[in-house]
Formats: sequence, structure tokens, C-alpha cells
Amino acid sequence: MLARDPWVPHALGSDEKIGIRRECAKLLVSFLRQEAYIKQLRLRPASDATERERHNIEIHECEANSVKTYISYQLIYWRTFRLNDLPMEILSNIIRYIVWSAPSPPIGISWRLQLTWVSRHLRHAAISDSTLWNAIWFRDDPPFERSLAFVERSGISPLDLRINDTETRKFTDQEVCALLKALTPHLHHIRMLIILLDNWEPILSVLKWLSDHGKNGNPPLMMERFEIHRTGNPYIWPGLVYRGERFDPVNHDVSLYSLFGGIYIPELKSFTMNGVYIDWANTPSLDNLNTLDLRRIPLELCPPLPRFRQILASSPMLTKLSLDGAGPAGNPTSTQNYSAIDLPHLHTLVLANFAAPFTRSIVAHFTAPNVKDLTIMNFRGENYGPFYEFMIGRFRNIKILTLYTTNCPPDILPTVIKWLDSMPLLTYARLAALEYDILQAFLFDPDTMQAHPALQPQMRTSFGMVEEFTFNEVTAPLQEALDDADREPRLPNPRLNILEVQNIRPQIFAKFIGARKICGIPVKKTYIAKAMISSFNGPLLEYIRQHIEGLMIVDVGAKTQEEEELLNEP
Repeated sequence: MLARDPWVPHALGSDEKIGIRRECAKLLVSFLRQEAYIKQLRLRPASDATERERHNIEIHECEANSVKTYISYQLIYWRTFRLNDLPMEILSNIIRYIVWSAPSPPIGISWRLQLTWVSRHLRHAAISDSTLWNAIWFRDDPPFERSLAFVERSGISPLDLRINDTETRKFTDQEVCALLKALTPHLHHIRMLIILLDNWEPILSVLKWLSDHGKNGNPPLMMERFEIHRTGNPYIWPGLVYRGERFDPVNHDVSLYSLFGGIYIPELKSFTMNGVYIDWANTPSLDNLNTLDLRRIPLELCPPLPRFRQILASSPMLTKLSLDGAGPAGNPTSTQNYSAIDLPHLHTLVLANFAAPFTRSIVAHFTAPNVKDLTIMNFRGENYGPFYEFMIGRFRNIKILTLYTTNCPPDILPTVIKWLDSMPLLTYARLAALEYDILQAFLFDPDTMQAHPALQPQMRTSFGMVEEFTFNEVTAPLQEALDDADREPRLPNPRLNILEVQNIRPQIFAKFIGARKICGIPVKKTYIAKAMISSFNGPLLEYIRQHIEGLMIVDVGAKTQEEEELLNEP
């Protein structure tokens, strides 16, 4: 066949083109005939097992030949496709589909480069399209020649930049300063800027760079998304003592900068600050945000409570609020002088790493009846009962719940049960680093506050179930439920049928899904992190497969199809 002939790149002559097209026609006809024959074979009855087996073998062989024929056709057909005759706008669209369908950023970088190596025509088409080069991840080593070449090729199109240390090396302050100097002529048309650096010195250089731009009367910024993450030790801060030593950044006498030099950026919609602080008093107004993400900031360096409330009040279209060990400074427990701010479009709420006294009061500063995705992370070691009691009925439209490194002492278990029961639409639960103590809350009848009667004593013992509680007005069982002997028992979250699990002991996970199935509300699908799947032995994995219809593997941080669908539901 022609597809097996050795081939050296060259311009095809007219005779070669005719031969290739004839060969393509023959292969296509052969493929269609093979497919028709396979359909006939599938309809042919078999009189006994021996004939059925021979019949299946013939079908398998025909299918293999059909696939080979089709692949040969595809290989040959594209040799004569008139790619160079396509209008430039169509060719550019094809190239964009190729580049933006890359499964990961590193592969996307390789594909963009490889397209410029195919031919002069494709190189011209790729380089002349500035939108192919405006999304840049600085993954090459300093002085970042490849990435800066992408910046030049992007022309004046809006830039989406990501600058971060690699696993093998941390960028020095000098290297980052040189990069920022090269980016200065393009700063005014950066649309997205994501910074992830380990050390304080380059972080401060970035903040100074942005502040100086605003103070020096430069063209206004068009930035829509700004993220700055200091990925180093969260306990090291300029001017503070850590482990007996005061930390002072090298060559940085100033460590407090106003964001953007105090210049208001009306286009800014997404703001993330992680392990970094700014001069909130002189920072421009942050309003009309759709994302506010504050993480790992000491309380005294967070935005003052009035400023925090001003950001929320001036962002009525806020869709995501993430507070991870950071929130309003001052004393947020004093809420009696403030009315709750309405956030009707808030769909995603993340609460993590807060001391128990602050959790309830922070949530009290706003109402968000349409939250669909709630994350509770690292709430353990203290009494979070008042927080969970305050949350009862506050977010009734939750469909996705993430519980990460969260425990449930026996004295707050009734409160947690009532809280779970107040989210009747919960369908998808992401569970990570949990123990029996909080998972048992999913196995109690919220009306009687008793373990589901279908659970056998051995199962109750494995969960360490405690059924003698001290109740209050909120958690007390319903007397009519206790008196009705014919009443059908129920569980919290009757729609919960999809789990995503990470870093949970296999035995705990297996018993949990077994218990939910025994109680009549089985888990239908589970996504398991890759790192966790290797910890399952054969019998345990078989037990899980018997209790779950679908078992899938997922990368940590990746969104599943069901998660996307639930978030997009009205």
C-alpha cells in the first residue's frame, strides 16, 4: 500500500497527486464495504456455541482490518489536502483550535512552537495571529527568552501572564526585576496577571512595580484578573520575629505598598491575595468584583472590617468568595452594629483555617441564599458548634459540599446533623482527610436524632456512634417522629449520590458507602484521587465496586462533569 512506502518531504508532482487520490478512493470504498459486511455478520444468527465463537472471531478480525484501512486512508488523504490554498482567516481558526485544545499548558507551548516549524506558510499564519501568543506561562529559565518572544509576537493584544517558581528552582529578586523591566512597556495591556513566588524579595518587587506604574502617570491598566501568591513559609513576615530572628527583606527598605499606586482599575473583576499584604488605606477601591480570594494573612494585616464590608457591598455580582485564614481585621465578633450585606449572585463560598470564635461572625456579615458550592476546611481542634448552629438553614441551595480535615466531637454531632439536613439539594460531596466522627453525621435520622435502624451494631461500633446527646432547642428531636412507630426513617441529604474522595483511609470510605447503601440511599458514582487508589487492596476494591455503580479516577483539583453541571444549573 502507498501508506507504507518510504516518504521524503517534497513538493508532490501531478502524477503523484493523481496516484494518491486514486489510492484514497480505493481505501475509502474498501472501508465502506468492510463496515457493511460487519453489519451483516452481526445480524447473522448462530446455531450453537461453536458457531457463535467462530462468528465472533470473524467479526473481530473484520473490525481490525476495517480500522487499519481507515487509518491508512486518513494518513494518505492529508498528503494531498490543499492546506496552503485555504484563506488565511480559515487557516488561523484551524490553528487556534489546535493550540487551545491542548490538554495542559506545557503541551500548548510545545504545539505553538511546533506549528512554526512545519512550513513557511504555517509559520507566517501562526506568527501573524497575535492571539495565539498572548497566553504566556513563564516556564523557561531566566532571562525568559522564549516567553518574552511570545510577548513580542502578541503585539498589542491583551496579555494573560503567569509567572511562578518551578519545582527545581526559585527565581531570585534580580531575575524577577529584569523580567518586570522587560514587561513594563506591555503592562498597560496585561489582562490577567498571576504571580506565584516563594520568597518575599521578588514579591515585593512585583508590588513596587505595580505601585510605581500607577504613581508615575503611565497609561491606565486594563487588568481584569490579578492574583499574587507567596508560596513560602506563611509565618515569615517583614519586620516580625520568627523563631527568635527578625526578618528584613534584602534590598527592600519598604515592604508596604498601595496596590496599583492607588489608581482605580475599573476593569478589575477577580482579586486574589495569598500570603501577601498591602497598604489597604491607600489602595484603590475594589468594587464590582466577581471573585474575592484572601488567604494566609495575619489578622492585623487583613483589610479593616469597614473596608472588607465596603468591598462586599460594592460587589453585588460577586460569584465566589474564598476566605482561607484571612478576612476582616479588627474584631469581627462585633456584628450588632452592622446589617448583613446581600450577595444574591454568590455561588461559591470557601471558609478555611479560622479560629472558632471568628467563624460565625464572619458569615454573619453577609447573606447569600443562592450559594451552590460550599467548602469547609481545617475546622478542627476547637468548638465550632456555634458556627454550625448558625449555618443551619442559611444556605439551603447547596449542591456541592467540600469537607477537608474537619472533625466532629460528640457534643456538636447533633448540630452537624441538623446542619447537613438543612441542605436538601446536596448532590455532590468532596471528602478529604476525614475520620468516622464526622462521616457518621450522614447516617443519623435528623428527626429522631438516632442512628438509622438499618445499621447493625457492628457497623455502629466501627463508626464509634454515640447516641446519648445533650440537646438544645435547635437540635432536639421531633417528638412526633419519636412517637410514630410506623414512620419511615430517613437520612440527611437524600439526593447525595456522588462522592469525590481524597486522602481518606480505604476502610473508612468503604464502610461509609456501605452504610449509606444499607440505609437506602446508595452512592452511585465516586471519583477517587490517583494517589489514593493504590492504597486499596483487592477484596476492598471489590467490595467498593459492589456498592457503587461507577468508580472513576480524577486528578486533585480537576472539575468533574457532574460538578460543572450542578454549578451551571439554575
